[in-house]
Amino acid sequence: MRFALAGNPNCGKTTLFNTLTGSTAHVGNWPGVTVDRKEGIYKKLSEPITIIDLPGIYSLSPYSPEEVIARNHIIDEHPDLIVNIVDATNIERNLYLTTQLLEMDCPVVVALNMIDVVNREGVHIYTELLAQKLDVPVVPISALRSDNIKGLMDKAYECAKNKRAAKSVLSQSSLGEGFDKIAALLAGNDKRHPVFHAVKLLEGDPLERDELPNTTALVEGIKASMTLDPALQGDFEAAVADARYRFITALCAEAVIKTKPDGPTTSDKIDKVLTSRAFGIPFFVAVMFLVFHFTFGEDIFALGAIFGIAPIPAPGVWLQGLAGGLMDWLGATAGAFLTSAGAMEWVKGLVVDGLIAGVGSVLSFVPQIMMLFLFLTLLEDSGYMSRAAFLMDRLMRRFGLSGKAFLPLLMGFGCSVP
Repeated sequence: MRFALAGNPNCGKTTLFNTLTGSTAHVGNWPGVTVDRKEGIYKKLSEPITIIDLPGIYSLSPYSPEEVIARNHIIDEHPDLIVNIVDATNIERNLYLTTQLLEMDCPVVVALNMIDVVNREGVHIYTELLAQKLDVPVVPISALRSDNIKGLMDKAYECAKNKRAAKSVLSQSSLGEGFDKIAALLAGNDKRHPVFHAVKLLEGDPLERDELPNTTALVEGIKASMTLDPALQGDFEAAVADARYRFITALCAEAVIKTKPDGPTTSDKIDKVLTSRAFGIPFFVAVMFLVFHFTFGEDIFALGAIFGIAPIPAPGVWLQGLAGGLMDWLGATAGAFLTSAGAMEWVKGLVVDGLIAGVGSVLSFVPQIMMLFLFLTLLEDSGYMSRAAFLMDRLMRRFGLSGKAFLPLLMGFGCSVP
């Protein structure tokens, strides 16, 4: 059997994968892309289970290679079961992906991770109610502490033996009538996961339009007869997202109960500032300025100019100079050695001016690249990157991209200028 692990970034998916597979795990690349493919074996059931760690994603929309990989693996590779890891400390955001996975004709088990942290914060989650509303098993676990991992895998193994019919929360929304017509349209064409494809056609997913060109006119006719909230301005993708979050909000209102006095958490207070219209963008610009300044700044905060002293290089520039000096020393030493050895000029030119100088000009940038990646890793681990992606999403959507697209644009900034 093959189980696929699916979940948001930073939900504990990799921790669970390592706990399940241990020394059997190996890493490669998904075909055609450089995204890591992690695979291993779980050996504590009556038969070995192949565990496939899908890339961390927020949705199954085709906006990034990770999302396309996860989506294609589930649709084309037909895993026997999907283990959906949900961060219990941020359950509303994580359940968005869950509502999409439930639209696949594949058994699903929800692993409610970090349950120990939730309990410590005075929050009680009624897993039985969640399981009833989602119509799939929900198993509370702590991947970090290895709590209830065996219970999760026993339940997953049991569920994998039985087929499961896909369902969508859209059937219970204002989009239900139109969605049901599109789903019925696909039901007779022998296509796997018709519910999932029906939702994507309703959203106007370009991959679905390319795969099912014969249905485009019929689907557009159904959509034309549907009435959307005027605030959505005819955006069916936004309408589907709104319907999902309405379902999730109502579900969490019933199933997630705070036993301590209600009030904004520290994360809520931070979000209020970092994602606000007034302070969000200025703070984002300031953070990105500091990242690039500490990486590429020739005179840190212009201190040299202010105090009339020699420019003080930023850490990235200082490291680049150190690497460049090292390569210059290596070239001079190699040149002196070859001269003393009586080497011909073309050999000396090949080694000193070709190999050392050529490779050295590339290697001298490695410290700056490492410095940039260090800052970006710190921002990712602190949770700021997801907030920044949220801020940039509205702008990026105008270009057919998700908010996460700002990161590769930033990383290519220096080399893109020429």
